[in-house]
Amino acid sequence: MRAIWSGVLRISLVTIPIKLYQAVSKKDLSFHLVHRKCGTRIRYEKVCPRCGRPVSDEEIIRAWPLDREHYVFISDEELESLRLSSSGAIEIKGFIPPQSVPPLFYADWHYLAPDGPAAEEALALFYRAMEETGRAALGEAIIRNRQRPFLIKPYEGKFLVCTLHFRDEVLAAEGLRLSGLKGLDPQGLSLAKTIVENLSLDFDPQTLVDHYREAVMALIEAKARGEAVEIRPEKEKARVVSLMEALKRSAQETAGQRLVRAKGRALKKDRVRKTS
Repeated sequence: MRAIWSGVLRISLVTIPIKLYQAVSKKDLSFHLVHRKCGTRIRYEKVCPRCGRPVSDEEIIRAWPLDREHYVFISDEELESLRLSSSGAIEIKGFIPPQSVPPLFYADWHYLAPDGPAAEEALALFYRAMEETGRAALGEAIIRNRQRPFLIKPYEGKFLVCTLHFRDEVLAAEGLRLSGLKGLDPQGLSLAKTIVENLSLDFDPQTLVDHYREAVMALIEAKARGEAVEIRPEKEKARVVSLMEALKRSAQETAGQRLVRAKGRALKKDRVRKTS
């Protein structure tokens, strides 16, 4: 695995050489746009609609809109003068309960690892200390000329690092709070709890599959082989108009799923006992 950044982790007077590695690789689908007639990729030009002609990069400048017709022009030199210089360090500001950070602030995840044998012991000490005290480290660094807040958590023998959103990037949920939390129907609540219990399971990352992406890739591979592809319309599911009816039917249907999962767990435990 190739490191995407190297520097030091600074905790008070302790400095630990570290590297950051990518923890998530997004698998978004990206298509080229081509001319249907000749198969040539489409090229986009930068055109000034007022002048009615293409413009070169030398003729273009960044601008911040004040309104629909007025702008403040910003040069590359002005932006460059504001860039923050990197110290090459993630500075730890303090240690906090990880649950005190709302999930809304989580952005991108990375792995943090020691850079060299000397850093191994120091990181191991802080890993164990944070694990036993139930704390995560709140830090900050300047990476690629941008200030970035970080949350660092011990996880399965390694450190996870999450960049955090800034406070003004997280939107307030104004007007979205549920208004019907008081005076709930007892029967409906009981059925809802039954459904939740029937569908309760352990998290398994193997179930997180992008079926749409798999279907698109299968379609691409089939067409690349020259196979004919049949488009089948999706069947509509029967609609349930009554909330209470839907709750009752769901409670009955999920009871069977709960039984199947219980049998599966029992078989898994039995296999573990036989192999141990």
